Amino acid sequence: MPSLTKEEIEKLEITDFIFHVVHHGAAEPILLKQVPIGEFERFFLDRISDTLAGNRYVFLPDSVTRANLAAVAGPPDQFVDVSQLLAKRLHSEDDRIKRGVFIMIALRTGNRQLYSLIKYDHEKVVAFDLGDAIATLRDVVNSFTESPKALQKSALIELTKDGGELAIIDRNSRVGISGFFEKFLGVKRRHTETEITSEILDSTLKTVQQHQLELPPEITSRVKPRLLEIAEKRGSFEAEEFLSDFFGAHGSVEVKATFYKELERREIAGEAFNYDLDALPAGGPRKYVTNEGIRLVIPQSALSTFSQTSKDGWTTITIRTRRVTEQ
Repeated sequence: MPSLTKEEIEKLEITDFIFHVVHHGAAEPILLKQVPIGEFERFFLDRISDTLAGNRYVFLPDSVTRANLAAVAGPPDQFVDVSQLLAKRLHSEDDRIKRGVFIMIALRTGNRQLYSLIKYDHEKVVAFDLGDAIATLRDVVNSFTESPKALQKSALIELTKDGGELAIIDRNSRVGISGFFEKFLGVKRRHTETEITSEILDSTLKTVQQHQLELPPEITSRVKPRLLEIAEKRGSFEAEEFLSDFFGAHGSVEVKATFYKELERREIAGEAFNYDLDALPAGGPRKYVTNEGIRLVIPQSALSTFSQTSKDGWTTITIRTRRVTEQ
């Protein structure tokens, strides 16, 4: 899913909206023909905006869901028919999913056409009515709540000429999506774990380089080893968690802004994934540059001869050697 600018998000509007009741204990979903959205457009736009922080996927060439959505744009209007078709598939392919509704929404912002597919779980709510100083409790089962847990699965989709791109959130798997939802949509991850791990390393290096004067030596001089230690400990990446682990108390607003800017530039903002440890250098040369522009390259085999200490804002570098030769 290509990123939406702040202006595009503000101009998002719902052009078509419908939902169908799924996984309610019957063999078939309860299919609706019309659901006027009325005054609740903002509620659903907020839920859709949350999906922009999801993981990025692309359609596979044989995706049935992609073919179904492509039919919506063709004459005559197929929006309701396609939504019912998708609801039937969702209802029949996995009966372990909780009772809820399948929502299909068509959106527009400027000249961009988007689609949102949402599985919303019903959460039991106890409501009350007031009258004559008496409150009457009632059980509300068919409801939409703002709880993040209720929005179980959500995909924001933009079709392209040859396929389409998606931002997806699946509450069952923050670092990916369930096998059922992946099969239903017919998608694969836009970037491999190897690719994203390498991009996180580059983003971290760029962030440290830009803020080297305000970060302590234990961070600036050990970027790769520090990242590897975090990856081995955590196993998976989520931006806020990583920033806390890597920068700690030194993760200022400015440092975080730079890191997120690097993620956006690489089109991986919002991604959560499992690290590929093989993509992180456990060995190899360490490269350093001082504030005065002196560059150092320390081979892995010579790391034991290199040390540094910091005091009063200065770092002293010590290299033990039997011989120095000018290049």
